[in-house]
Amino acid sequence: MKIRTLIICLVVAAGCDGGSDKPETPDAPTVDAYESDCGKPGDTGNELGIGQFCASLGDCSTTMSAPLCSSLGDRNTHFCTKTCTAGSTTSCGTGAECTCNSSNQCGCTPSVCLTGP
Repeated sequence: MKIRTLIICLVVAAGCDGGSDKPETPDAPTVDAYESDCGKPGDTGNELGIGQFCASLGDCSTTMSAPLCSSLGDRNTHFCTKTCTAGSTTSCGTGAECTCNSSNQCGCTPSVCLTGP
């Protein structure tokens, strides 16, 4: 499966809707409520926070180096990110790469999201 090119919106947004499914009974297992091409609940990200799971922009508030939630640009991804400059090889930290769309909007993407199955 190919991962869509990450689109980073440079416009400040109010956030994304994201809820959590509550178990129906106290003993019921937690349900993963996110359809995601990249970013799963529990992902912690790298030393900059790139790759930490987010359901909304507010979830990235603790990652000062990665303040954006990728779902702002692609509803099928859920990880903290930041903008970067095309060709940059070190600005995204360990295990992440700067990827750009056809409009040359670039954002840090976890490397694991860029590999096929």
